[in-house]
Amino acid sequence: MATVTNRVAAPALRGQGVKITLDATDQAVLSALTLGTVCTAAGSSNTGTIARIDTFGNSFIVNPTSPAGSFSGSLAGQLAASVVITY
Repeated sequence: MATVTNRVAAPALRGQGVKITLDATDQAVLSALTLGTVCTAAGSSNTGTIARIDTFGNSFIVNPTSPAGSFSGSLAGQLAASVVITY
């Protein structure tokens, strides 16, 4: 499994997709990501799937696996900067 690090805090409310923003180092992996790949946020057991990839930018969107769930790290309702995402 590979990892990337989220660089900008983003809202991660129940049922909402979360924007994962990468730095220049991690940005190179965007072309290797595929839609539907399962991701996990460090510090939690929350999982989600990649729903959108900004291949010309520096981000991708992860939707929570459960419609009633959220994709966040240790903070409820927010995916903090510096959270490691495993995919």
